[in-house]
Amino acid sequence: MFAKVLDRAALCCKKHEMVFTDFLDMAKSGKFLELLQYESDLQVMAFGGIADCERRMLGFAPDYMTLTEQDFPIQAVCIKKHKKFGQTDLTHRDYLGSILGLGIDRSKIGDILVSQEQTICFVEKEIAPYIVSQLEKVSRTPVQVEETTATIWDLEKEPVLQRLTVASLRLDAVAGGVLHISRGKMQHLIDAEKTNVNWNTITQASYLLKEGDMVSVRGFGRFRVMQIGGKSKKDRLILEVQVYQ
Repeated sequence: MFAKVLDRAALCCKKHEMVFTDFLDMAKSGKFLELLQYESDLQVMAFGGIADCERRMLGFAPDYMTLTEQDFPIQAVCIKKHKKFGQTDLTHRDYLGSILGLGIDRSKIGDILVSQEQTICFVEKEIAPYIVSQLEKVSRTPVQVEETTATIWDLEKEPVLQRLTVASLRLDAVAGGVLHISRGKMQHLIDAEKTNVNWNTITQASYLLKEGDMVSVRGFGRFRVMQIGGKSKKDRLILEVQVYQ
C-alpha cells in the first residue's frame, strides 16, 4: 500500500495532472498526509464524500492547479429497503457484505452511513452504475439503489454534542462511556488495533486523551473531545464531545 500511494504521487508529478488513490482508512490517509505535506510542488488532500469520513481517498495535484472536493471521483449511492419485506435491523456489516458479494474490492468502497430510512454508501465513481444495476438485496431484504448527492445527508449527519462524566481521560474509559461499550469490550477492541486517535492506531488502553482528539472505534463510531471541564460532585471529570452518528 505504501509503495502504491507513493507511485500515485509520482505519477501526478510526471504527468502534471490530478491523480487519486483508492479509499484508505483514517490511520493510513493521515500518515500519508503528514509524510507528503512538505512536498512544495505537490498538493495533497484527503476526502471521503463528506466531512469527517473515516475512509478517504488521497488526491494529488501540481501546485499550480486548484484541487477541490468536487474533483474527487466519489459517488454517493442511496440504498432504500423495501418497507414491507425483509429485515428492519440491517447493519453496516450487512450492507458491506452484500456490496462486496458483487465482486467489488473493499478499496473501492468508502464510508457506509446506515439509518432506518436510507443508507448512503460512498464508492469510487466508475463502479457506482454497476452497484445500482446489480445490488438487489442486502442480506435477505429487497432494496432499491440509486446514485444521489450527499448534500442533504451531510446536513442530516451533523455531529451531536454530548456531555458525560468519566472516571479518567484514559482511552478505554472515555471511548467506552461515549460509545456505550463496556470497559472489557473496549479493552479488547484496543488490543485488536481497532481504535484510532487522530488517525493513529492506539494499542494502550491507558492512553490519555486531550481536547481536540478525534477518536474512532471501528464498527462503533467516532467522536471528538471538545472540552474537558471540571469535576462533578462524585469527583468524575466532565467532558463535552461531538459524536458523529
